[in-house]
Amino acid sequence: MTGSELKAARRDGLSTLAALVLKTGVCLGRLPPAQRAWALALPAAALPPGRSATEAEVNAALLRCLAAECSFLDTDHVELRRWLVDCGFWRRDGFGRAYERVPTAELPGSLQAAAEALAGIDAGAWVRRQRELRQAGRDARRSAWTAQQGGAHG
Repeated sequence: MTGSELKAARRDGLSTLAALVLKTGVCLGRLPPAQRAWALALPAAALPPGRSATEAEVNAALLRCLAAECSFLDTDHVELRRWLVDCGFWRRDGFGRAYERVPTAELPGSLQAAAEALAGIDAGAWVRRQRELRQAGRDARRSAWTAQQGGAHG
């Protein structure tokens, strides 16, 4: 891919993710693979790169993530942990006691683009901004409708 193609893929992927984070009750199993990769890239970043984490640390990180930027997902931390391992964002030791984030360069292409796009941003702040923009749009439409209704009756 050329540089402009990578930028376009990143922009399109972030648009896909923006649409997902504005929803509620998103089931990972019902998403097409490309959307699932973007949805999973967000909680995958909850585990810092280059270090091993215990199951308790991973669970705590995923619970925090599900309460904030990943609140759009209809899952619990255990299922989400399995998705992250099964899809290849994370790996665990043979005993399931230690988890680590797979380096971006080792991810398959479909996951790599999502991981790279999110690596350069504060994902939590980005998600909050998407939700704020949606709310501002709703507020503006509500104000315009209220003004129109007031003018129609006045």
